[in-house]
Amino acid sequence: MLLSTKRSEKVKRNLRKYRKTKFNYEHFVSEYYVDDDGKAYISTKVSSIYDIISKHSIKDYEWVNPDFIHYVEDMAYYIPVEESIVLEICGHHFSEKEQALIKRVLTQYFGLKLGDAIIDINIMKKKSNTLLLFGVISILLFMLLNIINVIPTVAEIIAIGLWFFLWEWLDLRFLDGSDLSIKKLEAAQLANVKIIFNEKEK
Repeated sequence: MLLSTKRSEKVKRNLRKYRKTKFNYEHFVSEYYVDDDGKAYISTKVSSIYDIISKHSIKDYEWVNPDFIHYVEDMAYYIPVEESIVLEICGHHFSEKEQALIKRVLTQYFGLKLGDAIIDINIMKKKSNTLLLFGVISILLFMLLNIINVIPTVAEIIAIGLWFFLWEWLDLRFLDGSDLSIKKLEAAQLANVKIIFNEKEK
């Protein structure tokens, strides 16, 4: 019993401590990412072009190295979408041809991610419009059935359908739609990334 009481007190202290714990997110982002020029920097260290471009790529069909792009996207996640991002590639000398290739492949990748986000939004809009249409039809049917005094059970089934369509429409349009809009903004932020090269390691 005594052990249980001590544990209970410890749990309460921990919970009070956790509730009071804070982290200055904006200060961290400002210090860790944002430079004197007001742009957010993601600095990466590479030792060869294959750290950025997949070694499995063939000429003219190059693709990104998953590890590199995963790192960049992880870093970008913490940068507010209103900030401009500069992707700084450090630690290796690239020829002008290699720099152009890297910029092209990264731009294509981020562009495709933006395209995916736009497609998802368009699909969501079509689904939500279809649900809204069925909801409006259900309302009209429900009103008509009440006017002509059809069997109450049929009207109840229509009412259930009405609530289902309208609820799904609200969920899709406002909850999923909000998430997709944020996803699109994040993709657009990276699609507009500025890529620079720095031979020196930071």
